[in-house]
Parts: sequence; structure tokens; C-alpha cells
Amino acid sequence: MKHKTIAVIGLGQFGGTVAKMLASMDHEVLGVDIDPEVVQKISPFITHAIVADTTDEEAIKALALSQFDMVIVAIGGNLQANLMTAMLLKELDAPKIVAKAENNIQGKMLHKIGVDQVIYPEYDMALRLVQFLTRDHVMDYLQLSKNISLIEIKMPSFMVGTCLKDSNLREKYNLNAVGIRRGEDLEVPPNPITILGEDDKLLVIGNNSDLDALTV
Repeated sequence: MKHKTIAVIGLGQFGGTVAKMLASMDHEVLGVDIDPEVVQKISPFITHAIVADTTDEEAIKALALSQFDMVIVAIGGNLQANLMTAMLLKELDAPKIVAKAENNIQGKMLHKIGVDQVIYPEYDMALRLVQFLTRDHVMDYLQLSKNISLIEIKMPSFMVGTCLKDSNLREKYNLNAVGIRRGEDLEVPPNPITILGEDDKLLVIGNNSDLDALTV
């Protein structure tokens, strides 16, 4: 894995967790927050931590963020600070900007500014929770687009003792298996002649309506 230089602006619950996780994966992480106490608490866990007001043009210029591979704007409740920071980063030619949004309106504004990717942590977590609560066999869930999702499920009973080649998953449900999890091991792409066990997990991609038919 190529190690990257990543700046995380806003070190609250979400931003702080992201920064620590990136640092644990040996990426070079710069954490930035306006609160000195927050910066002091996170400094032992990441590469660098700096107190700065990223809505101030001179302050954000001094961080030289255009030299980083990616900048994540994780500022929470302060909408103005979130948008202003993203706008200044765009003007400073940051190579990749990922910004957190709390609702669709904020997301649309960030897109208009020109950020490369908008994320909705609260919405995504709520969506995953709904999938767990309403689909008995779903172990994990990732929405790839409005209509397409990737899910990890317990091995369907009709596939146990067969192999993917003979399971007719695509013919029956119009779905594609992209991986098999066996204990701690993940086989991607899966061997089409591997005999599937009751304790195996299946990674499947397809239309949400077809996934619903498989997991009811």
C-alpha cells in the first residue's frame, strides 16, 4: 500500500477518529483544529497536529496543503467554517478535497464549490444500521450508487455445498458474487469451483431490488 500525506481539518469525533485511523495505517497525517485543547489531545496519535483557523486565508496558506495528497474537511456544526475552508482549499489548488456534509443542501453547496468528494457520515451510518435491522442475513453493507449496493451476507442455504459456478446466483437473482469470506480470509475474486460452506460469508453486488429478493 502506498503511504500518503493527508491533512484532516476539524478534529472532532469524526475527524479525530479518521485522523487516528489513517495514522495507524502509517500514512503521514496532519491534524488541524481551531481548539488548542483538541489539538493537544490528538497530537500523540498522529504525525503532526496544528492549531489554526482555516477560514483565515493567510493561516490556511501557511499550512501548504497543496503539497498533500488529500485534504479532508471534517468540520462539523459550523457550516460557514466548513464551506469557507473548502472554498479556500479549492483556490489553493489542493489536489484532492474530501468534505463532510450534514445534509443534502450542504452537500450541494460543497459540490458547487468544487470539492472532489462529499461524504455524509451520519446518513451512511443510519443507512447501514437500517440494513442490519431489516435484513436478517446482512453482515455488512455499502451503497455504491442510488440503485447499486455491495453487501456481505451469511451464505444462502441454497448455495451451501455447491460452488459459485453451479449455484445459478446470477440466473436466479441477477447478482454477482465478488468475494468469499472464510474466517479471517477473504478471497477476491472468488474461485468459481470452491465448495461453499455454511459458515462462509458471501460478498454480492447488484441492484437493491435484487438484493432485497435474496436477503428476505
